[in-house]
Amino acid sequence: MLMKVILFVVLVAIALYLYKRTQAVAKQELDKKAPNPEYTKSPVATPSESNIAQKDQAVESTDAASSEPEVIPDTVTTVDVESESELEPKPEEIIAAEPEPEVESVAKMTSGSETPVESNAVASSESDKKLVSLAAVKGDWASDSFKQLVEAANNAVEPQAQHDAVADVVGHCYKMRKQADYCQYGAALKMLYLDLFSVIYQQHDKNGSDEIKAPAFMQLSTLLNDTGEFEQAISVCQQALEYQLTDGTVTGFEGRISRIEKAKAKAS
Repeated sequence: MLMKVILFVVLVAIALYLYKRTQAVAKQELDKKAPNPEYTKSPVATPSESNIAQKDQAVESTDAASSEPEVIPDTVTTVDVESESELEPKPEEIIAAEPEPEVESVAKMTSGSETPVESNAVASSESDKKLVSLAAVKGDWASDSFKQLVEAANNAVEPQAQHDAVADVVGHCYKMRKQADYCQYGAALKMLYLDLFSVIYQQHDKNGSDEIKAPAFMQLSTLLNDTGEFEQAISVCQQALEYQLTDGTVTGFEGRISRIEKAKAKAS
């Protein structure tokens, strides 16, 4: 609708300009064609051929000036620019007024997003501080000392403390492996312990410290073997070999792998 109004005003301005232009040109032609009283009163009344030629040239020049169409578009374009520049501030004011609420909304979004970022940072820091989450012990089969070991593992913060606490839980399950509940609980800690040991191993490798003793590898392989998870038990032994660990026996983890494979063959 606004563009139609602007177009209408521009057309009206062009029409007025053309009307005034034609009147001015017609007036000039009338003034030039009208006889001069001074020349009529002079005794020389007959014009010469040179004067007639000059008048013809003047008339032709005025006709050419009035008939030239190129001058009008140039002036028309200037009128268009001026008229549009006069009419455009109104929509510009409207458009300039609209972005203000958008800026406010962006400010609200950014200000509102600060809290989630902070909460995420807090959550990530808390998750970094507490990576261990052992399953709650339920039932009469668990002793009070075992529950305390599980609680200590869940409360451990540093990687070394977490590793040692989980290793204690695995060791207690290994001692009590004759009971199925302890055996299954300890075997389920395989992935958690391997992840913790990987972190500790990297720290020791960077520091160049002494060889790490990890009896939990042997204990986990035994618990997994007793629960019938032979492939998982072999996988634990293979990872122990990659870390160049020993199980304290003569044959080492190589002999343990062969014994697990024999037990697997018997079970099948």
